[in-house]
Amino acid sequence: MAISLVVFGIQHFLYANFVATLVPAWMPARLFWTYLVGIGFVAAAIGAVVQTLTRPAGTLLGVMFFLFVAMLHIPRIVTHARDGNEWTSGFVALAMCGGAWILASAAPLDERETAEPGLKLGPYFFALAMVAFGIQHFVNEKLTIRVGPPWFPGRPIWAYLTGAALVLTGAAIFLGQKTRLAATLLGTILFLLFLFLHIPRILVNLHDPGPWTSGFEILALCGSALVLAATLQSQQR
Repeated sequence: MAISLVVFGIQHFLYANFVATLVPAWMPARLFWTYLVGIGFVAAAIGAVVQTLTRPAGTLLGVMFFLFVAMLHIPRIVTHARDGNEWTSGFVALAMCGGAWILASAAPLDERETAEPGLKLGPYFFALAMVAFGIQHFVNEKLTIRVGPPWFPGRPIWAYLTGAALVLTGAAIFLGQKTRLAATLLGTILFLLFLFLHIPRILVNLHDPGPWTSGFEILALCGSALVLAATLQSQQR
């Protein structure tokens, strides 16, 4: 998760002028917000690996992604309801919000601290997004043919299997059934997608920010799933 956040932060500085166009037009000083969010990503990455900072960093990171969903993605989805890319981007932000709150919940509490009740929404947001991603594997034909490298046989079949796995593991996490097993399997699936699908695309398109963003989003969500699994394992012990 920390590695992904650093990549996102660097991108906000390398491609600041483009990122600024994504900020709502009614917000002043859009370039300022672009740099501020980039700094926020790097700060959250530091917080993710420094135990004493993990809870506030994860909490604030989740709030930031929730604002992205409410202020950026929902208006775009309403305006372009038939554009699958807008739905995907919105659910990615929701999953990142949930993953950040999962990370915050995994951090130990000090004696004077109390758990924020809002953090309990993290696994539900994360699981809901996974189910949405899985459904897209069945309804989005363009996504189906892109799952797996070109040399990989039976790509549509693997796309459907991946979609079914995302739906099943996401539903299990949402319903609280076999959650640790589901989170572990989900983290494994996401890591394999990052390794065999996104890494080759990044290597072929090193100067294209798109594959970098997509790949490290997957890696961040993989980290979120594994943090959830590890948290549940320690609770059971």
